[in-house]
Amino acid sequence: MSHNGKRPPSDRVSSLARHPARLIQSAFEQGQTGMVITDTAGSIVLANDAFCRIAGCEPAEAIGRPVEYFFVSLRVPSILEADDAGPSPTSWQQEVLCRHDDGESVPVLMTVDALFNGEQRPHHYLRTFANLAAPNGEQLGDRHWVHVDPMTGLPNWLLLRDRLNHALAQAERTDHGLALLFIDIDRFKTVNDAAGHLEGDRVLGELAQRLQRALRSKDTLARLGGDQFIVLLEKDGTAEAAQIVTERLQEALEPPFMAENRYLLLTASIGIALFPFDAQDEESLITAARSAMYTARRKGPGHLAFVDHRLTVQLKEKHRLESQLSEAVHLPDRHFVIHYQPEMDRDTGCCTGLEAVLRWRQPKRGLQPASTFLDMVARLGLGVRLDRWVIQQVIASRQEWLTSGSPLGELPVSIQLCEIHLAHDTFDRRPLDHFLRQQGLASLEWMTLEVPGQGLSNNLDAAAHMLKRLERLGARLAVDGLGANPIDLAWLSRLPFGKAKLSASLASSIQQEGRNLAQALCCLLEALHIQPVITGIDDPATAASIDRLSISLVQGDHYCPALPAAELEQWLSARRAART
Repeated sequence: MSHNGKRPPSDRVSSLARHPARLIQSAFEQGQTGMVITDTAGSIVLANDAFCRIAGCEPAEAIGRPVEYFFVSLRVPSILEADDAGPSPTSWQQEVLCRHDDGESVPVLMTVDALFNGEQRPHHYLRTFANLAAPNGEQLGDRHWVHVDPMTGLPNWLLLRDRLNHALAQAERTDHGLALLFIDIDRFKTVNDAAGHLEGDRVLGELAQRLQRALRSKDTLARLGGDQFIVLLEKDGTAEAAQIVTERLQEALEPPFMAENRYLLLTASIGIALFPFDAQDEESLITAARSAMYTARRKGPGHLAFVDHRLTVQLKEKHRLESQLSEAVHLPDRHFVIHYQPEMDRDTGCCTGLEAVLRWRQPKRGLQPASTFLDMVARLGLGVRLDRWVIQQVIASRQEWLTSGSPLGELPVSIQLCEIHLAHDTFDRRPLDHFLRQQGLASLEWMTLEVPGQGLSNNLDAAAHMLKRLERLGARLAVDGLGANPIDLAWLSRLPFGKAKLSASLASSIQQEGRNLAQALCCLLEALHIQPVITGIDDPATAASIDRLSISLVQGDHYCPALPAAELEQWLSARRAART
């Protein structure tokens, strides 16, 4: 014992040395390096807190799961690619990406070491995970993460373009051909709908690994985004070689995938474009391969097709519009405007509310109605992003109306939502009710959120949960397009809708049956305490076709077209003045 009553360091070390198990346990639990012990099948037996922080999971969530669930490989070590029948490797390193629930991907160096039994056979594996990101989030070292797709670890669009341009220049110099394969996973949206986007992302990572293993090391597999990939075949770009590779890729997808303890069978539609026969530059070659993919898709799931030149021109225009629209959604203040169309009570002639109507300032065609581009926005996966901008613009406009004393501030405002907005795992990981809370509004009673009827028919359980949460916030709810899609009426009776919008086309048929259908729907809705609104009444003939319906709320250009807020304020003031 030392003179101050404390034990010297050597004594404490000796004490710990007599209890190595306790020391090892402390190192495992308190270390800042992620550590996982798996069985020989790769299932997690033990995980420390540092690993859970890196992987973005709870300890109880990690135990029992395959360790590959929490990461995707950036590069497969050559030691794991060996095809010989020799002994399995017992130690290796590889760079991986651990993906958090919030969508952030963390680059990590994983080291794997086998733990041997008395017979020198691996019985468990120790995996350590060292974060390659600095505390401020910047990547360490000279690593080109900007060229890597964070979900799959594959080259992304930027790196693909660089390699494709280099390959085209090389092919021109050597007078050789090359092939480009455009891969689209058939019906992958159903995986996201059934299992959720996080599980869908995990399946997509596994799928990418299968495709990668089916290719040669000299081939490039890149992810374009969503469920689309491209393969660049540089060394052997003949039609025969491309078809062989394509069939090998489709065979790689044949074993079922697991998602939420269910088996999934996935197939791919693959289009093949050849240089120089189908196109001579980067953009044209990708467009041609995409065109061939659509040809393959029309044949049915799991098919391949070469280029059909008749579709190339149409497809090029389509993707030009998609590019313009994608840019517009990411810079909405420059490219979109919001007009407002009044909802009218045809019995009293009063304006009972407004609907926010989106217009796109298309570069060559001027203001375009939402019907011409919203389906494309949904295909691009940008619907939620655009909806969020519309909601914020409407909130800001209403605040201006209230401040200035505009009569528009007295009216409720309806906002159309895209189908996917009812999901819980949106692009920014903020469900709609969380997003609305963050807007700092004292009340949402003035806001009506219009849900597409198609969204209810596709995923009713998830929609019902979100709708009830929105109702608790105070927002009013309406279903749009009722009658155009099948819907469970029993479920409709339990959903918190206050309004339902029906198209005037249901009542504008010359046949009496059309009017009976519209009247029957209106009676049903009123029995459910849901107020019906007839929309799309754009001319006197359509207005006359609904005369026999016992319904008061209407909307359409026949009464007033969608107008900018300033013009609508003048229209409303003049109308009120005329009535007095």
